[in-house]
Amino acid sequence: MSGIAVSDAPRRGRARRGGGSWWAPARTGFAGLALLAAAVVPSASATTRPAVPAPAGTFAYVANGLAGSLSVVDTADDTVTSTIDVGDDPNGVAVSPDGNRVFVANRLSDTVSLVVPAAGAALSVPVGDNPVGVAVSPDGTRAYVTNTISNDMTVIAADAIPPSVIATVHVGTRPQDVAVSADGTRAYVANLLDGTVAVVDTTDNTLLTTVPVGQLPQGVAASPDGTRVYVTNFGDGTLSVIDTASGTVLSTVPLGNGTSPADVAVSRDGSRAYVADFSSDDVSVIDTAANPPAVIATVPVGEEPLGVALTPDGSRAYVTSSMDNTVSVIDTATRTVTGTIAGFDIPLGVATATRGVGGTPTALTLSVEHRGDGHAHGNGHGRDDSGVRGRRGPTLKARLTAGGRALAGRSILFAGDSRVWCTGTTDSRGRAACAVRGEQDDDACYTAAFPGDGTHAPATATTCPERRVAVNGKR
Repeated sequence: MSGIAVSDAPRRGRARRGGGSWWAPARTGFAGLALLAAAVVPSASATTRPAVPAPAGTFAYVANGLAGSLSVVDTADDTVTSTIDVGDDPNGVAVSPDGNRVFVANRLSDTVSLVVPAAGAALSVPVGDNPVGVAVSPDGTRAYVTNTISNDMTVIAADAIPPSVIATVHVGTRPQDVAVSADGTRAYVANLLDGTVAVVDTTDNTLLTTVPVGQLPQGVAASPDGTRVYVTNFGDGTLSVIDTASGTVLSTVPLGNGTSPADVAVSRDGSRAYVADFSSDDVSVIDTAANPPAVIATVPVGEEPLGVALTPDGSRAYVTSSMDNTVSVIDTATRTVTGTIAGFDIPLGVATATRGVGGTPTALTLSVEHRGDGHAHGNGHGRDDSGVRGRRGPTLKARLTAGGRALAGRSILFAGDSRVWCTGTTDSRGRAACAVRGEQDDDACYTAAFPGDGTHAPATATTCPERRVAVNGKR
Protein backbone atom coordinates (compact mmCIF):
# COMPACT_ATOMS: atom_id res chain seq x y z
CA MET A 1 0.00 0.00 0.00
CA SER A 2 1.33 3.37 -0.92
CA GLY A 3 -0.13 6.82 -1.56
CA ILE A 4 -3.45 7.34 0.14
CA ALA A 5 -3.37 10.95 1.22
CA VAL A 6 -3.77 14.36 -0.30
CA SER A 7 -3.86 17.79 1.24
CA ASP A 8 -4.10 21.26 -0.23
CA ALA A 9 -1.43 22.47 2.17
CA PRO A 10 0.94 20.87 4.68
CA ARG A 11 -0.95 22.30 7.64
CA ARG A 12 -0.62 20.32 10.84
CA GLY A 13 -3.55 19.73 13.08
CA ARG A 14 -6.24 19.72 10.42
CA ALA A 15 -9.42 17.98 11.51
CA ARG A 16 -9.83 14.27 11.14
CA ARG A 17 -11.90 11.69 12.92
CA GLY A 18 -10.48 11.41 16.39
CA GLY A 19 -8.19 14.44 15.96
CA GLY A 20 -5.05 15.20 14.01
CA SER A 21 -4.92 14.94 10.25
CA TRP A 22 -5.54 12.01 7.97
CA TRP A 23 -6.32 10.82 4.49
CA ALA A 24 -8.95 13.07 2.97
CA PRO A 25 -9.49 13.48 -0.77
CA ALA A 26 -12.02 16.17 0.20
CA ARG A 27 -9.10 18.51 0.75
CA THR A 28 -8.81 18.92 -3.01
CA GLY A 29 -11.94 21.03 -2.75
CA PHE A 30 -14.14 18.90 -4.98
CA ALA A 31 -17.82 18.89 -4.07
CA GLY A 32 -19.10 15.38 -3.56
CA LEU A 33 -15.84 14.22 -2.04
CA ALA A 34 -16.59 15.54 1.43
CA LEU A 35 -15.68 12.51 3.48
CA LEU A 36 -15.38 14.00 6.94
CA ALA A 37 -18.47 13.48 9.05
CA ALA A 38 -19.10 13.67 12.79
CA ALA A 39 -16.04 13.37 15.00
CA VAL A 40 -15.52 9.90 16.40
CA VAL A 41 -13.02 9.05 19.11
CA PRO A 42 -10.95 6.06 17.94
CA SER A 43 -10.26 3.08 20.15
CA ALA A 44 -7.02 2.63 22.01
CA SER A 45 -3.90 1.33 20.33
CA ALA A 46 -3.64 -2.37 19.61
CA THR A 47 -2.35 -4.44 22.52
CA THR A 48 1.15 -5.59 21.71
CA ARG A 49 3.75 -7.90 23.10
CA PRO A 50 7.20 -6.55 23.97
CA ALA A 51 9.56 -6.24 21.01
CA VAL A 52 11.74 -9.31 20.52
CA PRO A 53 14.30 -10.25 17.86
CA ALA A 54 12.33 -10.54 14.63
CA PRO A 55 11.62 -14.17 13.69
CA ALA A 56 11.16 -15.58 10.23
CA GLY A 57 7.66 -15.74 8.81
CA THR A 58 5.12 -13.67 6.90
CA PHE A 59 4.10 -10.34 8.39
CA ALA A 60 1.69 -7.51 7.62
CA TYR A 61 2.82 -3.97 8.39
CA VAL A 62 0.09 -1.42 9.13
CA ALA A 63 0.57 2.35 9.35
CA ASN A 64 -1.38 3.93 12.21
CA GLY A 65 -2.10 7.42 10.92
CA LEU A 66 -3.28 8.78 14.24
CA ALA A 67 -0.67 7.18 16.51
CA GLY A 68 2.38 7.80 14.32
CA SER A 69 3.38 4.16 14.50
CA LEU A 70 3.73 0.95 12.52
CA SER A 71 2.02 -2.22 13.76
CA VAL A 72 3.64 -5.56 12.96
CA VAL A 73 1.11 -8.37 12.46
CA ASP A 74 2.19 -12.01 12.43
CA THR A 75 -0.01 -13.55 9.75
CA ALA A 76 0.41 -17.02 11.28
CA ASP A 77 -2.11 -16.12 13.97
CA ASP A 78 -3.06 -12.53 13.01
CA THR A 79 -1.78 -10.99 16.22
CA VAL A 80 0.05 -7.71 16.61
CA THR A 81 3.53 -8.66 17.80
CA SER A 82 4.97 -5.15 18.17
CA THR A 83 4.33 -1.49 17.45
CA ILE A 84 7.19 0.73 16.32
CA ASP A 85 7.19 4.53 16.44
CA VAL A 86 7.69 6.23 13.08
CA GLY A 87 6.83 9.78 11.97
CA ASP A 88 3.78 12.01 12.07
CA ASP A 89 0.77 10.79 10.07
CA PRO A 90 2.29 7.67 8.44
CA ASN A 91 0.59 6.73 5.19
CA GLY A 92 2.20 4.46 2.60
CA VAL A 93 4.14 1.31 3.53
CA ALA A 94 6.50 -0.84 1.45
CA VAL A 95 8.82 -3.73 2.31
CA SER A 96 12.13 -4.84 0.82
CA PRO A 97 12.07 -8.18 -1.02
CA ASP A 98 13.90 -9.97 1.80
CA GLY A 99 11.45 -8.59 4.37
CA ASN A 100 14.20 -7.09 6.52
CA ARG A 101 13.50 -3.41 5.83
CA VAL A 102 10.18 -1.57 5.93
CA PHE A 103 9.70 1.93 4.52
CA VAL A 104 6.94 4.24 5.80
CA ALA A 105 5.97 7.62 4.29
CA ASN A 106 5.29 10.11 7.10
CA ARG A 107 3.09 12.80 5.60
CA LEU A 108 3.35 15.52 8.22
CA SER A 109 6.97 14.84 9.14
CA ASP A 110 8.16 15.16 5.53
CA THR A 111 10.21 12.02 6.10
CA VAL A 112 10.39 8.36 5.25
CA SER A 113 11.10 5.99 8.11
CA LEU A 114 13.33 3.00 7.55
CA VAL A 115 12.06 0.41 10.01
CA VAL A 116 14.28 -2.57 10.81
CA PRO A 117 12.00 -5.19 12.38
CA ALA A 118 14.99 -7.04 13.80
CA ALA A 119 15.83 -3.98 15.89
CA GLY A 120 12.23 -2.96 16.59
CA ALA A 121 13.23 0.60 15.73
CA ALA A 122 13.25 3.15 12.92
CA LEU A 123 15.38 5.95 11.53
CA SER A 124 14.13 8.78 9.31
CA VAL A 125 15.19 10.29 6.01
CA PRO A 126 14.02 13.78 4.95
CA VAL A 127 12.20 13.79 1.60
CA GLY A 128 9.78 16.19 -0.12
CA ASP A 129 6.66 17.96 1.07
CA ASN A 130 3.88 15.67 2.36
CA PRO A 131 5.13 12.20 1.37
CA VAL A 132 2.30 9.69 1.04
CA GLY A 133 3.34 6.85 -1.28
CA VAL A 134 6.32 4.52 -1.23
CA ALA A 135 7.48 1.51 -3.22
CA VAL A 136 10.66 -0.58 -3.21
CA SER A 137 12.39 -1.89 -6.32
CA PRO A 138 12.40 -5.68 -6.91
CA ASP A 139 16.11 -5.87 -6.13
CA GLY A 140 15.71 -3.86 -2.93
CA THR A 141 18.25 -1.20 -3.86
CA ARG A 142 15.85 1.71 -4.37
CA ALA A 143 12.81 3.19 -2.67
CA TYR A 144 10.50 5.61 -4.48
CA VAL A 145 8.53 8.16 -2.44
CA THR A 146 5.76 10.42 -3.77
CA ASN A 147 5.50 13.90 -2.25
CA THR A 148 1.98 15.18 -2.75
CA ILE A 149 2.57 18.89 -2.09
CA SER A 150 5.94 19.34 -3.78
CA ASN A 151 4.58 17.35 -6.76
CA ASP A 152 7.62 15.14 -7.09
CA MET A 153 9.09 11.75 -6.31
CA THR A 154 12.17 11.16 -4.18
CA VAL A 155 14.50 8.30 -5.10
CA ILE A 156 16.33 6.75 -2.14
CA ALA A 157 19.19 4.26 -1.84
CA ALA A 158 17.15 1.68 0.06
CA ASP A 159 19.99 -0.75 0.74
CA ALA A 160 22.16 1.83 2.54
CA ILE A 161 22.07 2.57 6.26
CA PRO A 162 21.20 5.29 6.72
CA PRO A 163 19.46 5.58 3.32
CA SER A 164 20.51 8.49 1.11
CA VAL A 165 18.54 10.56 -1.40
CA ILE A 166 19.71 9.92 -4.96
CA ALA A 167 17.36 12.01 -7.07
CA THR A 168 14.12 13.98 -7.18
CA VAL A 169 11.79 13.68 -10.17
CA HIS A 170 8.86 15.98 -10.97
CA VAL A 171 5.91 13.72 -11.79
CA GLY A 172 2.67 15.75 -11.77
CA THR A 173 0.10 17.44 -9.56
CA ARG A 174 -0.67 15.83 -6.19
CA PRO A 175 1.06 12.47 -6.74
CA GLN A 176 -0.37 9.61 -4.70
CA ASP A 177 0.50 5.94 -5.04
CA VAL A 178 3.60 4.57 -6.79
CA ALA A 179 4.38 1.12 -8.17
CA VAL A 180 7.54 -0.32 -9.71
CA SER A 181 7.60 -2.71 -12.65
CA ALA A 182 8.75 -6.30 -12.14
CA ASP A 183 12.03 -5.63 -13.94
CA GLY A 184 12.62 -2.46 -11.95
CA THR A 185 13.04 -0.21 -14.99
CA ARG A 186 9.84 1.82 -14.61
CA ALA A 187 7.99 3.57 -11.80
CA TYR A 188 4.32 4.45 -12.19
CA VAL A 189 2.82 7.35 -10.21
CA ALA A 190 -0.86 8.32 -9.91
CA ASN A 191 -1.30 12.10 -10.20
CA LEU A 192 -4.53 12.91 -8.41
CA LEU A 193 -5.36 16.33 -9.86
CA ASP A 194 -3.91 15.71 -13.32
CA GLY A 195 -5.93 12.56 -13.88
CA THR A 196 -2.80 10.88 -15.19
CA VAL A 197 -0.20 8.24 -14.41
CA ALA A 198 3.41 9.36 -14.75
CA VAL A 199 5.88 6.87 -16.20
CA VAL A 200 9.43 7.31 -14.87
CA ASP A 201 12.54 5.67 -16.29
CA THR A 202 14.31 4.40 -13.17
CA THR A 203 17.64 3.87 -14.95
CA ASP A 204 18.22 7.63 -15.18
CA ASN A 205 15.29 8.91 -13.05
CA THR A 206 13.61 10.89 -15.81
CA LEU A 207 9.93 11.38 -16.63
CA LEU A 208 9.14 9.54 -19.86
CA THR A 209 5.45 10.28 -20.36
CA THR A 210 2.07 10.59 -18.67
CA VAL A 211 -0.97 8.42 -19.41
CA PRO A 212 -4.49 9.91 -19.03
CA VAL A 213 -6.74 7.75 -16.84
CA GLY A 214 -9.93 8.45 -14.84
CA GLN A 215 -10.90 11.06 -12.27
CA LEU A 216 -8.73 11.46 -9.17
CA PRO A 217 -6.45 8.44 -9.61
CA GLN A 218 -5.21 7.05 -6.29
CA GLY A 219 -3.86 3.50 -6.13
CA VAL A 220 -1.42 1.86 -8.56
CA ALA A 221 -0.26 -1.73 -8.97
CA ALA A 222 1.85 -3.39 -11.67
CA SER A 223 1.21 -6.88 -12.96
CA PRO A 224 3.90 -9.50 -12.26
CA ASP A 225 4.58 -10.02 -15.97
CA GLY A 226 5.10 -6.29 -16.53
CA THR A 227 2.45 -5.96 -19.25
CA ARG A 228 -0.25 -4.14 -17.26
CA VAL A 229 -0.64 -1.38 -14.68
CA TYR A 230 -3.87 -1.04 -12.71
CA VAL A 231 -5.03 2.37 -11.45
CA THR A 232 -7.96 3.13 -9.13
CA ASN A 233 -9.93 6.26 -10.02
CA PHE A 234 -11.42 7.55 -6.79
CA GLY A 235 -13.52 10.21 -8.47
CA ASP A 236 -15.48 8.10 -10.97
CA GLY A 237 -15.54 4.63 -9.41
CA THR A 238 -13.47 2.87 -12.04
CA LEU A 239 -10.25 0.94 -12.52
CA SER A 240 -8.02 1.82 -15.49
CA VAL A 241 -5.96 -0.94 -17.11
CA ILE A 242 -2.83 0.40 -18.82
CA ASP A 243 -0.91 -1.49 -21.49
CA THR A 244 2.72 -0.79 -20.59
CA ALA A 245 4.00 -1.45 -24.11
CA SER A 246 1.82 1.16 -25.80
CA GLY A 247 1.36 3.48 -22.81
CA THR A 248 -2.39 3.60 -23.35
CA VAL A 249 -5.49 2.55 -21.41
CA LEU A 250 -6.71 -0.81 -22.70
CA SER A 251 -9.94 -0.88 -20.73
CA THR A 252 -11.81 0.81 -17.91
CA VAL A 253 -13.53 -1.42 -15.37
CA PRO A 254 -16.66 0.05 -13.72
CA LEU A 255 -16.71 -0.69 -9.99
CA GLY A 256 -20.03 0.97 -9.30
CA ASN A 257 -21.37 4.30 -8.22
CA GLY A 258 -20.41 5.27 -4.70
CA THR A 259 -17.43 2.93 -4.47
CA SER A 260 -14.60 5.52 -4.36
CA PRO A 261 -11.81 3.00 -5.04
CA ALA A 262 -8.67 3.85 -3.06
CA ASP A 263 -6.07 1.09 -3.35
CA VAL A 264 -5.38 -1.94 -5.54
CA ALA A 265 -3.31 -5.10 -5.25
CA VAL A 266 -2.62 -7.74 -7.91
CA SER A 267 -2.20 -11.47 -7.34
CA ARG A 268 1.14 -13.12 -8.00
CA ASP A 269 -0.15 -14.89 -11.11
CA GLY A 270 -1.74 -11.66 -12.35
CA SER A 271 -5.21 -13.18 -12.71
CA ARG A 272 -6.93 -11.15 -10.00
CA ALA A 273 -6.97 -7.57 -8.77
CA TYR A 274 -8.34 -6.54 -5.38
CA VAL A 275 -9.63 -3.00 -4.90
CA ALA A 276 -10.44 -1.32 -1.57
CA ASP A 277 -13.68 0.61 -2.09
CA PHE A 278 -13.64 3.46 0.42
CA SER A 279 -17.25 4.59 0.25
CA SER A 280 -19.02 1.23 -0.22
CA ASP A 281 -17.07 -0.53 2.57
CA ASP A 282 -16.05 -3.52 0.49
CA VAL A 283 -13.35 -5.00 -1.70
CA SER A 284 -13.97 -5.57 -5.40
CA VAL A 285 -12.43 -8.73 -6.84
CA ILE A 286 -11.61 -8.35 -10.53
CA ASP A 287 -10.89 -11.08 -13.07
CA THR A 288 -8.03 -9.46 -14.95
CA ALA A 289 -7.73 -12.37 -17.39
CA ALA A 290 -11.22 -11.74 -18.77
CA ASN A 291 -11.62 -9.66 -21.91
CA PRO A 292 -12.49 -7.09 -20.82
CA PRO A 293 -11.59 -7.43 -17.12
CA ALA A 294 -14.66 -7.50 -14.90
CA VAL A 295 -15.75 -7.55 -11.25
CA ILE A 296 -16.58 -11.11 -10.21
CA ALA A 297 -17.22 -10.56 -6.49
CA THR A 298 -17.44 -7.95 -3.76
CA VAL A 299 -16.38 -8.74 -0.20
CA PRO A 300 -17.80 -6.61 2.66
CA VAL A 301 -15.09 -5.43 5.07
CA GLY A 302 -14.82 -2.71 7.70
CA GLU A 303 -15.82 0.92 7.46
CA GLU A 304 -14.00 3.12 4.94
CA PRO A 305 -11.31 0.71 3.70
CA LEU A 306 -8.19 2.36 2.33
CA GLY A 307 -5.32 -0.09 1.98
CA VAL A 308 -5.11 -3.61 0.59
CA ALA A 309 -2.16 -5.98 0.36
CA LEU A 310 -1.85 -9.65 -0.57
CA THR A 311 0.36 -12.13 1.21
CA PRO A 312 3.25 -13.32 -0.97
CA ASP A 313 1.52 -16.65 -1.62
CA GLY A 314 -1.70 -14.85 -2.57
CA SER A 315 -3.84 -16.83 -0.14
CA ARG A 316 -5.01 -13.83 1.89
CA ALA A 317 -5.66 -10.12 1.51
CA TYR A 318 -5.22 -7.67 4.39
CA VAL A 319 -7.49 -4.62 4.22
CA THR A 320 -7.27 -1.56 6.48
CA SER A 321 -10.56 0.02 7.56
CA SER A 322 -9.77 3.56 8.61
CA MET A 323 -13.06 4.44 10.29
CA ASP A 324 -13.47 1.47 12.62
CA ASN A 325 -9.75 0.92 13.29
CA THR A 326 -9.62 -2.67 12.07
CA VAL A 327 -7.85 -4.82 9.52
CA SER A 328 -9.94 -7.42 7.69
CA VAL A 329 -8.38 -10.70 6.54
CA ILE A 330 -9.85 -12.10 3.33
CA ASP A 331 -9.42 -15.70 2.17
CA THR A 332 -8.88 -15.19 -1.55
CA ALA A 333 -10.03 -18.72 -2.41
CA THR A 334 -13.43 -18.39 -0.76
CA ARG A 335 -13.64 -14.58 -1.03
CA THR A 336 -14.80 -14.28 2.53
CA VAL A 337 -13.51 -12.46 5.59
CA THR A 338 -11.98 -15.04 7.90
CA GLY A 339 -10.84 -12.67 10.61
CA THR A 340 -10.86 -9.09 11.83
CA ILE A 341 -7.96 -7.59 13.76
CA ALA A 342 -9.00 -4.70 16.01
CA GLY A 343 -7.35 -1.91 17.92
CA PHE A 344 -5.46 0.17 15.37
CA ASP A 345 -5.35 3.99 15.25
CA ILE A 346 -6.69 5.11 11.86
CA PRO A 347 -5.00 2.32 9.86
CA LEU A 348 -3.95 3.60 6.46
CA GLY A 349 -1.26 1.87 4.43
CA VAL A 350 -0.52 -1.85 4.63
CA ALA A 351 2.14 -4.07 3.11
CA THR A 352 3.07 -7.73 3.54
CA ALA A 353 6.31 -9.67 3.16
CA THR A 354 7.98 -12.90 4.15
CA ARG A 355 11.01 -12.40 6.31
CA GLY A 356 13.48 -15.24 6.02
CA VAL A 357 16.69 -16.25 7.71
CA GLY A 358 18.43 -17.26 4.50
CA GLY A 359 22.08 -16.63 3.79
CA THR A 360 25.19 -17.39 5.80
CA PRO A 361 24.35 -17.39 9.54
CA THR A 362 25.80 -14.51 11.53
CA ALA A 363 26.41 -13.85 15.21
CA LEU A 364 26.21 -10.47 16.90
CA THR A 365 27.28 -9.54 20.42
CA LEU A 366 26.59 -6.31 22.27
CA SER A 367 28.16 -4.74 25.34
CA VAL A 368 27.39 -1.49 27.13
CA GLU A 369 30.13 0.70 28.54
CA HIS A 370 29.01 3.50 30.81
CA ARG A 371 31.02 6.67 30.70
CA GLY A 372 32.76 7.28 33.95
CA ASP A 373 32.95 3.65 35.08
CA GLY A 374 34.99 2.18 32.25
CA HIS A 375 33.21 -1.16 32.47
CA ALA A 376 31.23 -2.96 29.82
CA HIS A 377 28.05 -4.81 30.72
CA GLY A 378 25.99 -7.36 28.87
CA ASN A 379 26.98 -10.32 26.72
CA GLY A 380 24.62 -9.90 23.77
CA HIS A 381 22.60 -13.00 24.65
CA GLY A 382 19.92 -11.38 26.83
CA ARG A 383 21.92 -11.96 30.03
CA ASP A 384 23.29 -9.11 32.06
CA ASP A 385 26.45 -8.59 34.07
CA SER A 386 26.66 -6.36 37.10
CA GLY A 387 27.90 -2.82 36.99
CA VAL A 388 27.01 0.76 37.84
CA ARG A 389 25.41 3.07 35.34
CA GLY A 390 27.30 6.30 34.67
CA ARG A 391 25.69 9.72 34.64
CA ARG A 392 26.06 10.22 30.93
CA GLY A 393 24.89 8.14 28.03
CA PRO A 394 26.67 4.83 27.52
CA THR A 395 28.78 3.60 24.64
CA LEU A 396 27.37 0.56 22.84
CA LYS A 397 29.86 -1.85 21.33
CA ALA A 398 28.92 -4.61 18.90
CA ARG A 399 30.84 -7.33 17.10
CA LEU A 400 29.58 -9.17 14.01
CA THR A 401 30.94 -12.54 12.89
CA ALA A 402 30.09 -15.33 10.48
CA GLY A 403 31.49 -18.78 11.16
CA GLY A 404 33.68 -17.25 13.83
CA ARG A 405 35.25 -14.80 11.38
CA ALA A 406 34.82 -11.04 11.59
CA LEU A 407 32.56 -9.36 9.05
CA ALA A 408 33.90 -5.96 8.00
CA GLY A 409 32.08 -3.15 6.22
CA ARG A 410 28.59 -4.09 7.46
CA SER A 411 26.06 -1.62 8.81
CA ILE A 412 24.93 -2.01 12.43
CA LEU A 413 21.96 -0.20 13.96
CA PHE A 414 22.04 0.64 17.65
CA ALA A 415 18.58 1.14 19.09
CA GLY A 416 16.55 1.49 22.26
CA ASP A 417 13.02 2.55 23.15
CA SER A 418 11.80 2.19 19.54
CA ARG A 419 14.38 4.61 18.21
CA VAL A 420 17.70 4.25 16.43
CA TRP A 421 20.43 5.97 18.42
CA CYS A 422 23.01 5.76 15.65
CA THR A 423 24.45 3.53 12.97
CA GLY A 424 27.97 2.24 12.55
CA THR A 425 30.06 0.25 10.09
CA THR A 426 32.06 -2.74 11.28
CA ASP A 427 35.84 -2.50 11.05
CA SER A 428 38.31 -5.24 10.10
CA ARG A 429 37.64 -6.94 13.44
CA GLY A 430 33.88 -6.85 12.91
CA ARG A 431 33.42 -4.15 15.55
CA ALA A 432 31.22 -1.07 15.56
CA ALA A 433 30.37 1.40 18.32
CA CYS A 434 27.75 4.00 19.18
CA ALA A 435 27.90 6.75 21.80
CA VAL A 436 24.38 7.29 23.14
CA ARG A 437 23.58 10.91 23.90
CA GLY A 438 22.10 11.88 27.24
CA GLU A 439 21.50 10.05 30.48
CA GLN A 440 19.27 7.00 30.11
CA ASP A 441 16.78 5.37 32.47
CA ASP A 442 18.05 2.77 34.88
CA ASP A 443 15.98 0.05 33.23
CA ALA A 444 16.95 0.95 29.66
CA CYS A 445 17.62 -1.89 27.25
CA TYR A 446 19.76 -1.62 24.14
CA THR A 447 19.71 -3.53 20.87
CA ALA A 448 22.24 -3.92 18.07
CA ALA A 449 20.93 -5.17 14.75
CA PHE A 450 22.50 -6.32 11.51
CA PRO A 451 19.68 -6.18 8.92
CA GLY A 452 21.30 -8.71 6.60
CA ASP A 453 22.75 -8.02 3.18
CA GLY A 454 21.53 -10.72 0.85
CA THR A 455 24.60 -12.87 1.46
CA HIS A 456 24.53 -12.94 5.24
CA ALA A 457 21.49 -13.49 7.45
CA PRO A 458 20.29 -10.79 9.86
CA ALA A 459 21.22 -10.93 13.52
CA THR A 460 20.33 -9.05 16.70
CA ALA A 461 21.65 -8.75 20.25
CA THR A 462 19.91 -7.11 23.20
CA THR A 463 21.16 -6.32 26.69
CA CYS A 464 19.66 -4.57 29.71
CA PRO A 465 22.56 -3.60 32.02
CA GLU A 466 20.47 -2.57 35.03
CA ARG A 467 18.07 -5.54 34.95
CA ARG A 468 20.25 -7.94 36.89
CA VAL A 469 19.62 -10.17 39.86
CA ALA A 470 20.51 -8.82 43.30
CA VAL A 471 23.26 -10.74 45.04
CA ASN A 472 23.64 -10.46 48.84
CA GLY A 473 21.41 -7.43 48.81
CA LYS A 474 23.57 -5.58 46.28
CA ARG A 475 22.92 -4.78 42.66
